[in-house]
Amino acid sequence: MTANSIEINWVSPDTTSLYWSGSFTPPTTADGYSWTSQGYKDKMSQSLLASQDDTKDFKYENGEITYKASAMGTTTTVHLKK
Repeated sequence: MTANSIEINWVSPDTTSLYWSGSFTPPTTADGYSWTSQGYKDKMSQSLLASQDDTKDFKYENGEITYKASAMGTTTTVHLKK
């Protein structure tokens, strides 16, 4: 993974599985921003639970990254906060 990459895993008590690996566009301002990540399909193809999307839209605002994730026919907005 490089400095301009983002990687997200599904995490449960006993397992970790890759969900997304892709590009990250650093912000140009301190305000909220969004970017479209290009998926690293070669890496994600190795994970059964990885996204099948070519791109994924991310948003950063108020210390939180959000994105939409789909699994088994259900789509949800995921909120990541440090």
